This record gives sequence, structure tokens and C-alpha cells, in this order.
Amino acid sequence: MSTSRIGEQFDQRAGRYDNPVTAFIGERELRCIRPFVPAGSEVLDFGCGTGRTTLDHLRRSCRVTAFDISKEMLAIAAGKARRAGWEATFTADGDDLRARTWPIVTCIGVLDYYPDPAPLLLRLKTHLSPGGRLVVTYPNGASPLAWLYAIGSRFTTRAYPRTPGAARGDAASAGLQVDSLEYAFPHVRRLGHTLVLALSLMPSPHSSRAGA
Repeated sequence: MSTSRIGEQFDQRAGRYDNPVTAFIGERELRCIRPFVPAGSEVLDFGCGTGRTTLDHLRRSCRVTAFDISKEMLAIAAGKARRAGWEATFTADGDDLRARTWPIVTCIGVLDYYPDPAPLLLRLKTHLSPGGRLVVTYPNGASPLAWLYAIGSRFTTRAYPRTPGAARGDAASAGLQVDSLEYAFPHVRRLGHTLVLALSLMPSPHSSRAGA
């Protein structure tokens, strides 16, 4: 499915996206994500949706640029931040991100919808400062919970679970190294519905030789 089509589907779902189930699962994911995003960080939240992760960053005094391809989802996120009295930059224009980098990039619940995550990982890599951290999630292809989610997603926007091994391979193919892999909902190895990966730029062979 094309990126534009995904954006259209989420525009249609925006008004009913937030519900107690997604809030419950989202909070369990955030518990794994927070340790990778120090309070006060400068963050790009790529694919912010209706703002769950963005608002959590703002609550912890981060300076946030929030991007989403769905203008309807983005408007909901911006409204939540405004009502809470928090300031962030909200944009649906990819040109606003061009040639910019951040020390922390989060991309939560986005790679779910890409059967081939490589192009998006490569794009996220371009926004990562040297020494920075990229935090991404996937539905866990080793978990029955994630497969139930994937089956249900066929009625909305189809999701594609990835096994931990496949997620590590995706990262390596994009020139990223896995610094940590956590499981959320529940926080149990293999069973957790969500894979939470903290990634960084893979050292180049030249820099490795220089440090030897």
C-alpha cells in the first residue's frame, strides 16, 4: 500500500482512533520507550498520529517536532497539546524535515503498516544526528497477541508483524545497530505484543579501523 493511501485511511479513522484499548496498550509501550528518551531531549516524533507519544515527550519537558502524513490525526494531536498548554511544532509537510537531524527520533506504531520497512528506516536514518538514537516499534511476529491484531487490522489498515530476528535484520540492512530490544504488552520476552527497538548509526568500517 502506498504512503498516500495509508494517510487517507488514517484521515478516515482519526476521529475514532483513540479508545480505551489503544490507550491501555499505548501506555505499556510508553513504559518501554521512556528510558530511551531522556527528559528535556530534542525529539522528532515521526508518525505522531493523535499524539500519544508526542504528549508523553512534552509532559517530560522535551522539545518536539511532530510529523504525520495524516492531517486529520495531526490536528487532533495539536489540539491535545494546545489544551494541555504545551508547545510543539506540528507538520504534515515532509519538506519541513528536509536536511534536518535530531538527537532522538521516535517512530511508534508506524512501521506496522509497511510490508517492507527498509525505505522508511533509511529515511529515518537521515534525520538522526551522529551519536543519536532512533526508537521504533513493530508488532511482534513471535507473539500470538500481535497476530490477533494483524488479523483484525485487515478491516482497517493492514499491519505486518515482524519477528525479533527480522527486525534486527531490517536495522542492519539500513546501516543501523540494535542497542536494545524490549517487549511490551506484556513486558515478557517473546510474548509481548510490541517490539521496542533502540537503534543507532552503525559505525563505518573506516571509523572501526581508526579506533582499533
